[in-house]
Amino acid sequence: MPECRYWASISLLRSGFLPKTRRSDRLKTPLSFNRFMTGKWVRPNIWESAGGSGGKSVVRENSGTHPGKLVFVGSLAYGYNNGMKNLHQSLIDYDMALLQAIADCRVVSIETSSHAQAVNQLVENMLSPVASAITLADLSQAEHKALQFLLNLGGQVDGPRFAREFGAVRTMGPARLLREQPWQNPVNPAEGLWYRGLIFKAFQVTEQGGQEIVYIPDDLRPLLKLPAPQPSSPAAQHISHAATPPVVISGSGRLRENFFRLLVYLQTNPIRLENRSELSIKAKQSLTACLLPPPHASLRLVDELDFIIQLGLRTDLLTIAHGRLRPDRDPIRSWLQADQNQQVQLLQQAWRTDPTWNDLWHVPGLVPQPTGWENSPLRARSKIVGYLEQLVAPSDDWFAIDDFVSTIKQLDPDFQRPGGEYDGWYIKDEQGNFLMGFDHWDDVEGGLIRYLLTHVLLWLGAVEVGCLADTSSPHTFRMTRLGAAFLENQSLPTDPPGQPVYFRVDNQLQVRVPAQASLYDRFQLARFAEQVQHESKRTVYQITQASIGKALKNGVTPDQIIAFLTRITNNRIPLKVVETTRAWGTRRATVQIEQATLLRLKNEQLVAELHQHPALSQLLGEVVGPKTITVPAHNVAEVRRLLTELGYLG
Repeated sequence: MPECRYWASISLLRSGFLPKTRRSDRLKTPLSFNRFMTGKWVRPNIWESAGGSGGKSVVRENSGTHPGKLVFVGSLAYGYNNGMKNLHQSLIDYDMALLQAIADCRVVSIETSSHAQAVNQLVENMLSPVASAITLADLSQAEHKALQFLLNLGGQVDGPRFAREFGAVRTMGPARLLREQPWQNPVNPAEGLWYRGLIFKAFQVTEQGGQEIVYIPDDLRPLLKLPAPQPSSPAAQHISHAATPPVVISGSGRLRENFFRLLVYLQTNPIRLENRSELSIKAKQSLTACLLPPPHASLRLVDELDFIIQLGLRTDLLTIAHGRLRPDRDPIRSWLQADQNQQVQLLQQAWRTDPTWNDLWHVPGLVPQPTGWENSPLRARSKIVGYLEQLVAPSDDWFAIDDFVSTIKQLDPDFQRPGGEYDGWYIKDEQGNFLMGFDHWDDVEGGLIRYLLTHVLLWLGAVEVGCLADTSSPHTFRMTRLGAAFLENQSLPTDPPGQPVYFRVDNQLQVRVPAQASLYDRFQLARFAEQVQHESKRTVYQITQASIGKALKNGVTPDQIIAFLTRITNNRIPLKVVETTRAWGTRRATVQIEQATLLRLKNEQLVAELHQHPALSQLLGEVVGPKTITVPAHNVAEVRRLLTELGYLG
């Protein structure tokens, strides 16, 4: 193998490879690194570039023709053509003991003590079509399945996933290898393929860092005479259709309606936050009271409230100012005046692209521990949404939730753990038991998938879920028309302009609002009327003296109310509504009731005398008769004390 020289920009200080030096210090000598699983030292030369990497391992070719994917061998990055090493490049890292083990397993005689010559002899034999056919014929059924699995994935898979499916290769030094000869009796399919030289290991650089992979060398793969590698089967091929459930739980229109109700409440009742970021228990009770009832007993309104508020903050429709949560006027106006589909899709996309809402930390039954570990909510979310997208169909097909969870476990179990690490995330159940290790996949990963289907996507109106009974848990789901557009990241067409939608007001001052009415008009109506009924086809508001008074207090005039009602009813407002509104508006605050104490005097001269006293004059109220003065209730005790001290009271 000709020597290949690369230029690398690698941050080693974080992992303790190098002593701390100034950022400008540069290595001027080659770095050697350990060959995988052998304890030997190999080249090529790796140098630190003059540019720095900002903490990310990046390898760029300096000479030669070896562009492609980055592969970690040992600790440092190593680049190879076509993304994977060929057979010679894979075997060159092995010591003589491991080369001899592969030769013995393949019944090949190595007649040299030279490492390079031994590698060449093995490569020549292993790349022989006849030798490959003999090796394949010698595989057990389990080993054949493992090899087929790897080929179907393009000849490369994450190491932890392969180990869970087919076992792990035990690490052995040369002495133990010669002593135990594990190729004679492999303990699992992985070892059977390993000692036949059919699979190899390396470390690949990903966006999440380095991770172990199991691969088949590029030049060996075409000789295995198995079906051509195919991509992972779509999820739809693994999930059968389910029967239509007896009970269907729908979130249609729920997101739009609940967010609108939240805006109406916060417009007149700004909520003060505790510690500038948290809602008090009392505030949550007030806000949940204004939302629609939960569509199923398993759904908590307080969870839905937290989710909706997050969407509002993410879209800048809500803002936190001076420690209070309130709507942002200009964005709210635009949202209220938008098309219904646009209103919902804005909130849906806010969740889809939000890296700050960590779905895993909201899964019922899971109690993640804040010990410093991190997960990527966007990665997990995009993976699950991607599999759901494969199920989108024009028909109303139902799918079993358990089947969907099992399919992801089969096709992509590490969808939210790119390194396949199941022991570093500290998550407990509600009983305080740690859910660590792959054995708890159904509790953690499965729980996250179920939460998105039965909570988040239901709130977003993207799915409907089915139950066997009103009190049973959801067991099936199907995509909605709005959900299909959301999953495919497409916008639904704007509804074409139709006939104007008018409100109807009766003599009992009830306003009936059609479901397709503008939220902007409903928002204006809610300033002086109270919502008393909500149905799928209409919402009913009641105008009361109290609601009119509240509007007047906020600066709305009776004439503005009448003009608004005239417009939204197409000038069909009853005369009684006009007269009542004007009467309540003009009479408001014209009469005042106060509680006071009367101070009765024996003669009229005492009125002037008491008002001349500097202390008493500030405490007395109005003179209501020749010999009577009012005393405000809150001043009675002090007036009594002064009158006693001055001798007026016996």
